[in-house]
Amino acid sequence: MPFLLLLLLTLACLPDPQDRTHPPDWLGDRGSMVVTWASMIAVAAIAWGASWRLRRRLAADPSCREEVLRRYASARFCNVILLFIAFGLDLFAFGWGYVASEPLAKEMPAWLPVIEVLILAPFLAGLILSWAIFYEVERALHASNGPEEDARPFWTRRTYVWFHIRQNAAIVFVPVLLLIMVKNVPRLLPEGSERWQEIAAVLAPVGVLAVMPWILRITLGLRPLPDGELKDRLEAASRRLSFRCNGIMLWNTRSGVANALMVGVLPFLRYVVLSDRLIAEMTPDEVEAVFGHEVGHVKHRHMIYFMGFLMVSVAAVLAVLDVVVPSIWTSNGPDSWFRLTAHRDLAMLPMVVLLGTYIFVVFGFVSRRCERQADIYGCRTVSCGQPDCSGHEGAVLQPGARGLCGTGIRTFISALEKVARLNGISRDKPGWFQSWQHSTIARRVDFLQSVLVEPAVEQRFQRRVMILKWALFVGLGALFLLFTFVLHRQMADESRELQGAQAVSLRSLGARS
Repeated sequence: MPFLLLLLLTLACLPDPQDRTHPPDWLGDRGSMVVTWASMIAVAAIAWGASWRLRRRLAADPSCREEVLRRYASARFCNVILLFIAFGLDLFAFGWGYVASEPLAKEMPAWLPVIEVLILAPFLAGLILSWAIFYEVERALHASNGPEEDARPFWTRRTYVWFHIRQNAAIVFVPVLLLIMVKNVPRLLPEGSERWQEIAAVLAPVGVLAVMPWILRITLGLRPLPDGELKDRLEAASRRLSFRCNGIMLWNTRSGVANALMVGVLPFLRYVVLSDRLIAEMTPDEVEAVFGHEVGHVKHRHMIYFMGFLMVSVAAVLAVLDVVVPSIWTSNGPDSWFRLTAHRDLAMLPMVVLLGTYIFVVFGFVSRRCERQADIYGCRTVSCGQPDCSGHEGAVLQPGARGLCGTGIRTFISALEKVARLNGISRDKPGWFQSWQHSTIARRVDFLQSVLVEPAVEQRFQRRVMILKWALFVGLGALFLLFTFVLHRQMADESRELQGAQAVSLRSLGARS
């Protein structure tokens, strides 16, 4: 969800105030405001109904917890989709973007994201209200998870909502506001400095990516991992894997989340983050395996590949839209409401739909393969390299994660199973919304089990992933060049037609004289 939120909220804030859709005459500015906020309340009411039904189902039959988990994941997914649809209609059909931005458009400095905050306020309110509503389901699922889990105090509604606000602020909302400020950086430069404006427009997003680890550290309240045996072990693993970072951080979630993540691309701006519950509930071997999984993303250069892949993908999608969209969306007549050129911010709609679909399908497919690569690296991190290994008593782990043994694979499988159980995720059917980027725990475990039975499976998989990555890059590059060539041909043809029409006009004018 964070990636989807980041994409769509950024696109919602990009149009300038003068380019936004005006509210229909029959609705007016006040009506647009009422409809916008009413739509968010309606989505929250639907969330309350879903929450009530799930809690009632679980109370009637506690043994159906797995089924309730699947339905809960689907309910959260549908809730976010409804929020996007309702907010999209508010922006593009009922003119909320114009109503929120027009009064302040000339008064506020362009680089301050005040207008964008006002535009996003209804969506953010609906999202926070949905979190508060779904808290009841989370608490009921926690209470049904067994006596050991029930003994652990569940957080209050306020701390639950505040945790989600901080998490999404770090990953989504703060980057969106920074990107909006970045968009206006060239406007602060004096007129006539087009070259410097172009340089600023390119360097500013790089600056946003550079400060993201610090933003996450502040907003998530990250602290260095305390000194002790675990820290010494992970630092020794870093040296054994030839991995560099700025620090191993502890994420205090009040025992609410068992997770780990890697933030930052450059070594001196990179953190490995481990949550408090992950450290508390897993064995040192399992924590080291999870740590190795995060290191695997760096060793396989997944972050760099994802950034390059997304940039090439966006360029290819825009090239396709430049050729295809004008011939489709401008064919409804000059007075048609559905004609994109009549509503300038609606011109973004094809890009949103195509880019969103592309990211979910293609990027999700690639991301799941990269996740399996990181899983294998996590297994290698705690492997001794002996094919007939039955335990690591006195065994020496392989430097550079070059070995792979049964104990290492089983250790990482155990860590995966605990992640599903501790986070209340369905092992087999968590919902596509939760598995489109990482796949299900069951499928990841099944793949590692196949590697445990036949080690050659891993080598074949690595070759296929390498071919897939290069094929996608080459294919996207070829698609971009092809449609760019077609676009230039179309522009050249239009230019020749215009010159011919001008020549005919001049000849007819000379004949009259």
